[in-house]
Amino acid sequence: MVSEKQMARLLDLANLACQKGLVGEARTIFRAVLALRPDFAPALVGLAFSHVVVDDFDTALTILDKVLAGNAADADALAMRGLACLLAGRREEAEQAFTAIPQDCAAADMARAIMEVA
Repeated sequence: MVSEKQMARLLDLANLACQKGLVGEARTIFRAVLALRPDFAPALVGLAFSHVVVDDFDTALTILDKVLAGNAADADALAMRGLACLLAGRREEAEQAFTAIPQDCAAADMARAIMEVA
């Protein structure tokens, strides 16, 4: 059994792998986590990120829509959706996603900062 702490570490490693350009390795980790916990939102958001970093925005948005279908107020999924839309040149959709982020979380601050410079 994988503990919550170990699961968090795996997700941290996968996100770091994405940032370092090791997208295949990151996806392997995200998929392993999802094999243990299907529909685990943090792993799905991370998997979507692995598609954003290679400009595969449609796949990322499909994954994020799955997360948001289960929880329309998931701040991380909304923030990633906004970022994916913005990078895909879909500013209006990005604004909609960013605006939907609950205002009492760090993701809302990040979204405001992104929209100010975008």
